[in-house]
Amino acid sequence: MTADPKKRRNVLVLEDEAFIAMMLEEELEALGIHVVGPINNLKSAVLLAETADLDGALLDLNINDAYATEVADKLRSRDVPFIFVTAYERPPGLKYRDVPLLRKPFTDLQLRAALISLWER
Repeated sequence: MTADPKKRRNVLVLEDEAFIAMMLEEELEALGIHVVGPINNLKSAVLLAETADLDGALLDLNINDAYATEVADKLRSRDVPFIFVTAYERPPGLKYRDVPLLRKPFTDLQLRAALISLWER
């Protein structure tokens, strides 16, 4: 799938911490990326992962004490690349071992590098 360089990318942001969600939205918008969300609950995120026109997603791995794996399942079934954003180590047994982690707290540069790698995979 070759991306049109003139097309603005749509990225789903799933994040339950308001400050981090706001920071992600501001940084992505500054990069010319359209933010779908940010979403702070799994039900809405699953629906968007199934239906929205997405070029990628940033998923907080732990949303209100539940893992975002159902959202990841929907994205994977549609070949939408995603990154887990978390302050924690990768949980043992997490089925998405191949998905990159962006560790909180992160810098703008780390976010940009993660996005570049997301679309180069």
